[in-house]
Amino acid sequence: MKNDIQKPRLFISSKKGVFSRRYDDIYFDKLNGLKEKEYVYINANDLANRFNLSNKFCIAELGFGTGLNFILTWKLWKKNRKPNSSLTYISFENAPLSKKDMKRVYNKFADLNLYSKELIKKLSHTYKTNRSLYFHKENINLILIYDDFSNLPNFNFKADAWFLDGFAPNKNNEAWNENYFKEIYEKTNSKGSLSTFTVNGSVRRGLASAGFHVAKRKGFGKKKEMLTALKVNNINNIKLELNSNDIIGPVAIIGAGISGASLAFALRKRNVECYILDKSSKIANGASGNKLALQMPKMTADNSPYGLLSLEAFSYSRNLAKELKAVPRTDGLILLPARQREIIKYKKLLKSNWPHDLVNNYTDKVKLYDIDKYIYMNSSGIVDNLKFIKNLIMNVKVFLNFNVIEIKTAKDNSKIIIDKQGNKMNAQTIIWANGYDMSNMCDKIPITPVSGQVTYLKNNSLTENLKLNFSYGQFFSQSFKGYHQIGSSFNRNTKSDFTETDQIKNLNSIPDFLKKRIGCNHLDETGYRVSIRGSTKDRMPFFCNLNDIRQYKTKNEYALGGMGAWGYVYAPYYAELLIRELLNEKPLINLNLDKLLRVRRLL
Repeated sequence: MKNDIQKPRLFISSKKGVFSRRYDDIYFDKLNGLKEKEYVYINANDLANRFNLSNKFCIAELGFGTGLNFILTWKLWKKNRKPNSSLTYISFENAPLSKKDMKRVYNKFADLNLYSKELIKKLSHTYKTNRSLYFHKENINLILIYDDFSNLPNFNFKADAWFLDGFAPNKNNEAWNENYFKEIYEKTNSKGSLSTFTVNGSVRRGLASAGFHVAKRKGFGKKKEMLTALKVNNINNIKLELNSNDIIGPVAIIGAGISGASLAFALRKRNVECYILDKSSKIANGASGNKLALQMPKMTADNSPYGLLSLEAFSYSRNLAKELKAVPRTDGLILLPARQREIIKYKKLLKSNWPHDLVNNYTDKVKLYDIDKYIYMNSSGIVDNLKFIKNLIMNVKVFLNFNVIEIKTAKDNSKIIIDKQGNKMNAQTIIWANGYDMSNMCDKIPITPVSGQVTYLKNNSLTENLKLNFSYGQFFSQSFKGYHQIGSSFNRNTKSDFTETDQIKNLNSIPDFLKKRIGCNHLDETGYRVSIRGSTKDRMPFFCNLNDIRQYKTKNEYALGGMGAWGYVYAPYYAELLIRELLNEKPLINLNLDKLLRVRRLL
């Protein structure tokens, strides 16, 4: 990933309007910016009608700029979308505006406050990594790619409409390279459309040469003309075929933990019939069943693919937990070095390209806790596990005490699922999401058992108002329903028995300053919990079609697993990617990262 980020050098005046000094050009018409954007991009692509016809729609954009195109699209989508439909909005931008500048721009658009405030809230303070921003109420996935358009070949998607909204070709000619037009054509669905404000000859010829049917139409305001293009012959006859789901429900999800619940959520919001089966007598009775979990990205000092994937997953899952009201206290995590070598790593982290809204040096806490070697993670924190899962599976049927022992395939390729008592359930598709237990039915899946024991301590008058969490190889949580959670141990075995050794290790792991300053050495033990996690050799999750594992010859069976201790970070995001892929929604992720999702890396 290049991420050669430029500064737009924004200038706002009554004479020039919203202006970029870097490119010596305006972002939009200073008098009628909203109407201009609606005319050139929304109306020219006939989005009002097309949104009514599509179960899933994808828009790609060259030049996110102020985000005005996105906000107008969002507003229209909210009004015109089909029930349970999804919108993906992909935008490339190599000179992004800061949050401060965005707020200055939207001071001029009071009617859009509802949208602009939410967008700005979700944006990063810095732009070192690409971001996926999910607007769950309207089922919109905004993917911001902070790079120039040369990065386009690294992404696998097809758009139904394109907004070419970079600065004018004579001001920013790198954004209008002829090679990009060929790539745009390849990444456009049949009957896909395109619009742009410019009628520049090289742009017109480049689009036509790539294969588009290009037409001029009346421009906005004082501008005489603009361009539209279509991947069919008749620009005036845009009729989309309805996108049919490649999965025909019902989908049987095996496992009522965070992975299974996340899959159900992703299917339910697309109106795909599904249900959950679990061998236990209650939901979240396995590795997902601790009182709470920590949501934080895995930190790498070199912006490795693993680190970037972790950031994508964390951003999605944390925002989802907040939207579902499953974040019980304030954000905030102190990351402490557990070993001497980690001190060097943390110094590198603070100098690296991680966004400052995720990672910074929080000097105020140094005086408070007498520690000087740590990282403060602003956005990380705990999640109420049970509440999160319950909200994910709302309105989803869950069948408990259903211990699957056999899967049969009927003549019509549907699945017959049989439990220990001989009970049967029918499904078109099966997704295994039951942690290490999936190895009982799918013994070639590369997953290993890891037992983990957490300890619960009752809070005291000093710790009940603790607003921070601490990670130091282990984890000490802020107060939650009168308790602190410590852990967890990490033992490669299948034993779920309590051990006094692990209990002592958990208690002894508490940093000295916590013991001394806030009385953690006087907290009473109130309980523990042991569970078995499913992990992988590189400690990263995976999803797969079971056919990817050569020993299996089955149709419509998939697996999501290998979460280890990171289920509440990875599972919601991976579930979303898996369902997008199954429904042919083309999960948009950098191809370099896509390799890390697959089970093949582990075989």
